[in-house]
Amino acid sequence: MFGKILVINLTEETYSVHKVDFSVIRAFIGGKGLGAYLLYKTLKGGEDPLSPANPLMFLTGPLTGTTFPTSGRSVVVSKSPLTGIFADSHFGGYFGPELRKAAYDGLIITGRSKKPRYVFINDGMVEFKDAGNIWGLPVDETVLRVRKETNPKARVACIGPAGENLVRFAAIMMDRDGDAARAGIAARGGLGAVMGSKNLKAVAVKGTGKIQVVDEEGLRAAAVTALQVIKENTFIPTRTRFGTSYWVEPMNRHGILPTRNFRTGFIENAERLYADHLDGLAKKDVTCFNCPIRCGKKIHIEERPVKVEYEDIALLGSNNGIKAMEDVAKALMLCNNLGLDAISTGNVVGFAMECGEKGILKNMPGFGDAEGQRELIRNIACRREIGDILADGVREAAKKIGRDAEKFAMHVKGMEIPGYEPRSSWGMALAYATSDRGACHQRAWTVASELAGHLKRFDFEGVPAFVKDVQDERAAAYSLIVCDFAPLIMRNVSQALKCSTGIDLNEDEYKKAGERIWNLTRLFNAREGMCRRDDTLPARVFEDPLPMPLGDGIKPLSLPRDKFEQALDEYYTLRGWDTDGIPSREKLAELGLDE
Repeated sequence: MFGKILVINLTEETYSVHKVDFSVIRAFIGGKGLGAYLLYKTLKGGEDPLSPANPLMFLTGPLTGTTFPTSGRSVVVSKSPLTGIFADSHFGGYFGPELRKAAYDGLIITGRSKKPRYVFINDGMVEFKDAGNIWGLPVDETVLRVRKETNPKARVACIGPAGENLVRFAAIMMDRDGDAARAGIAARGGLGAVMGSKNLKAVAVKGTGKIQVVDEEGLRAAAVTALQVIKENTFIPTRTRFGTSYWVEPMNRHGILPTRNFRTGFIENAERLYADHLDGLAKKDVTCFNCPIRCGKKIHIEERPVKVEYEDIALLGSNNGIKAMEDVAKALMLCNNLGLDAISTGNVVGFAMECGEKGILKNMPGFGDAEGQRELIRNIACRREIGDILADGVREAAKKIGRDAEKFAMHVKGMEIPGYEPRSSWGMALAYATSDRGACHQRAWTVASELAGHLKRFDFEGVPAFVKDVQDERAAAYSLIVCDFAPLIMRNVSQALKCSTGIDLNEDEYKKAGERIWNLTRLFNAREGMCRRDDTLPARVFEDPLPMPLGDGIKPLSLPRDKFEQALDEYYTLRGWDTDGIPSREKLAELGLDE
């Protein structure tokens, strides 16, 4: 039965096995939900995210590693050193399925090693190994070195120099881009710094066991149905051909693509950033475990492979005035090998470029300076010169730099805003502001619905209900865990959950589980002091009109603060929260969270 967790104490170099109660699995499913429950129970509030007390959790979902399509995803959960609140950072690839084959549904790492270590999990056995000879190495070399010392086919989660140097947006990298299979990245929230604070360089996993499910035949039938739904979806061929880069051109055309530190929503002469150009460069499609979509587009730069996504193009490209896919790929290779979240990195670099342009910082690269961007990335990862300040994230950097830099520090709750301009997508504005981990496009992606006319653009009519419903549904999906890109139907998902665990949830119960998870992360964040004042956006969004693309017929516009506040009030009411954004006792009782 799903719920077997390996608990590792790095301080004592001991390990034990914890079995999660069935009632907890039914209430929180797995993945994100289980992580929220365990983190809330483990911490009391106010702990330093980089202290030994903060646990680092690698968690799978009931469908991870099974025959169900897109079942390769997993999540890392911890308290974020970037935001100081709840963080769940999802990743694909093969690490999660390998962990389940090694007999565990999750891994919780506590304490802090006295000296650099890595952990090898081999079919249920755990070894603590010296990492002194690999500390300081970039990701690619670390993965190869760990595999040489353990098993050539091991799946490896590791940090690069950024994690070791406690960069607050350091990522945890799963395997490497040079592998034949798709690598994964737990990027957002700086959980690589949590790993670095524990003196933990890597976790290697090799498993040969079989993942146990309640009804193997039933799950196989549900998988066949799901696969058929995916194949019949008309957008899947486009996603397979172009990956997420498909969205660069329409976002640019509609003024949603962040450009020059979110000063505009479009970049001129950007054809070398579009999907057609990436399609011409792509050498190989890579996919996560058991995924038929194959959305990973891998290109070769300087004879090295790198997988490029929309967010990379938006933040390392247009946001910083970079117009060539090749330059985006070079910057991304650095981020991946040094162990940095590319979204936060691109945002921070854009902020530094604007500081230089305004004369607030000296010797900064200008917008469009690709080599200058790469040098700044290296300095951030190594905490050299101005990189030491920027390594704490755009919120803290702006506070230290001063001179009104906070007005154009583009973050929510300390997490850097991703690739959708909130002034030209009001749905994303509300989604960013209310996200449980800071600015995030994955909690409720409203852009497609706005462009298709399902939501009225530049209006909040229907937006609070839409955002709330999608947040709840995604919270449940990120607990199963299934991929964002899988166009699955609820009936099929419920059947798969029942066959894998024996848990029988109807559609309403599934959505209620998502709402329960969302409210629990809100409780966690409220315990850390978060409230309505944090559910907001940077001053630039409210004060600076956004130029729109020529020919769009839309005048420059900002987001009206009064309309945003009204939408936030409506969102709180729909959630059953008070005017300060705190869940009511009645809502908690309804969700079974009253304890």
